[in-house]
Amino acid sequence: MTFSRDSGASRSGWVMLQAPGVNAATFGVLLMLAVHLAVLSVYSLWGEMAVRSLYTSGGLSWEGVRGGRIWQLFTHNWFHGTWSHLLLNAALFYYAAARLSHVLGSWRILILFLICGMGAGLVHILAQAAFPGLPGQPLVGASGGVMGMLLGFFALSPESRMLLLPVSARNLAKGVLISSFLLFIMTPGLNLPLMADFGRWLEGAFGKSVFQIAHLAHFAGGFLGWALILRFFPRLLTRDDLERMRIEGEGGQAPR
Repeated sequence: MTFSRDSGASRSGWVMLQAPGVNAATFGVLLMLAVHLAVLSVYSLWGEMAVRSLYTSGGLSWEGVRGGRIWQLFTHNWFHGTWSHLLLNAALFYYAAARLSHVLGSWRILILFLICGMGAGLVHILAQAAFPGLPGQPLVGASGGVMGMLLGFFALSPESRMLLLPVSARNLAKGVLISSFLLFIMTPGLNLPLMADFGRWLEGAFGKSVFQIAHLAHFAGGFLGWALILRFFPRLLTRDDLERMRIEGEGGQAPR
């Protein structure tokens, strides 16, 4: 079993996460794994060119959507570039879905993931269209949707803490959003005064891969999850609702 910290849980402060089974957490991870294994099978059977074609078709790009491949807004969420990319997103997806399962059903969790992932992808390709200096390779990965799920959970439980991170969810969410946005505007290809200089310094220190990451998609997905999470809750019955139902059930006239 997997556990995570929650200040309002029990004396020990640890909450057991959802066990694998027929639920959103398990389904999402299995689908990501199945797609990645299918890509590896294509590589072993037909080689690198076939895989490139697969990523061009299933990954998300401004050119692809403009050319009519609208399905990329959905499919890019399930493709991943490497095993490390897949395993990180799968672990965070499972964590976020398991935590949200305490208050939302599987369908609502998956819809939240897709709205955040597709919304983040749309913001990413619109930025590609507006700023030619941004990396133009197809976007793949569940990161945008996962960020939306995580920050949605953080909005619901602002005092909770993730494993090994002694920071409240409220502050972690702010840190994720601020750092993602700052990294985006530091992208050297944007040529923003001062920010581009910081970006070039980061490239020199950590390599060009720093800005191959879709920081804007992370920001957009996280912001969508933070802002929209309450829209996914069913309307809860209040005490007044219950009292009115009781009176009507007894044949009386409920007060207005």
